[in-house]
Amino acid sequence: MPTPPLPKSVYEESVRLFYEYDKNLTRAARASGVAYGTYSSRIRKAREMGLLDESSASRAKNVVEATVVLKPNYRIQQRHSRPEDSKRVLAIGDCHDGPSIPDKKRFFAMGRYAKENQVDQIVQIGDFASVDSLNRFDRNDTVKGQQKPSFGQDMKSFQQAIRAFHKGLDGHDVPKHVTLGNHEDRIWSYTNKNPEIVEMLDQILFATMDDYGWTYSPYGEFYFIGDVGFTHAPLNIMGKAYGGMHSENQIARDALHDVVYGHTHKRLDKTFPKMGSQFITVMNLGTSLPQDHVEEYAKHTLTGWSYGVYDIQIKDGKIDERTWIPINNLIERYGEGYAGD
Repeated sequence: MPTPPLPKSVYEESVRLFYEYDKNLTRAARASGVAYGTYSSRIRKAREMGLLDESSASRAKNVVEATVVLKPNYRIQQRHSRPEDSKRVLAIGDCHDGPSIPDKKRFFAMGRYAKENQVDQIVQIGDFASVDSLNRFDRNDTVKGQQKPSFGQDMKSFQQAIRAFHKGLDGHDVPKHVTLGNHEDRIWSYTNKNPEIVEMLDQILFATMDDYGWTYSPYGEFYFIGDVGFTHAPLNIMGKAYGGMHSENQIARDALHDVVYGHTHKRLDKTFPKMGSQFITVMNLGTSLPQDHVEEYAKHTLTGWSYGVYDIQIKDGKIDERTWIPINNLIERYGEGYAGD
């Protein structure tokens, strides 16, 4: 069934904001509450509809504003790439950025690695930001709860991290994508219980990624490059992340394509044979936290975390070569020259 067209009032509202913000697409898109790419598409459509001229813009300003509920608009790619795609991908595990880790050199090193090695694409597997301000396990009326950062502090830290990444890229134009994780999903869990702030907190997160050209897909969705599916955590039939000591066996049993994921912070690289001389590869990227850093929730538990990033060569749509780069090696070699924010 084709997607029904948007009402004309949506395009008129887009035009009104376009002129209100002096034709600045970035500012107008942010005010509209939708992603930059979506807003730009609406402006192009408005031009085709004959709405984008000074006289019609004036008319649009006088239109009684209709109540239009604008939902977060993700850019999701579902196996649209050709199966024979071949790309070199810098794949980054859970970063868990937050104000408790003020040094952003690791992000600079990641960006510089991508530039100096001319990777074709960057995928961050989710939990880019910890968003500890919305941690629901430590109630705000407890001692630990009162030690949580504010949401503003979380987002300021995240902005510093992405800014450091782009300083490392130093102008290298490369597609960048985040498969949002359960920590970013805290924003929607919190908003669901506080509907008065719907579309406020998530738009701050989206605006930061939009400003630096990162696309994103929701928690649990697969993002495909060729026939390799990237996601923060594969979800089972009950909508829960696969768990257990050897959960990769369950993932491989149910998957029809190569899978790259994160979430557990434990590096994994296994190939599973399938009938008919076929096979799939399941990889876990570990974490890109600073070496030996353990998040507060995991202290005094069995961790065995792996710290680093992966350089993955996808050939003919399948995972081919892959190189594990420990985070300390990455920072030592590529972090030189970082002067802070």
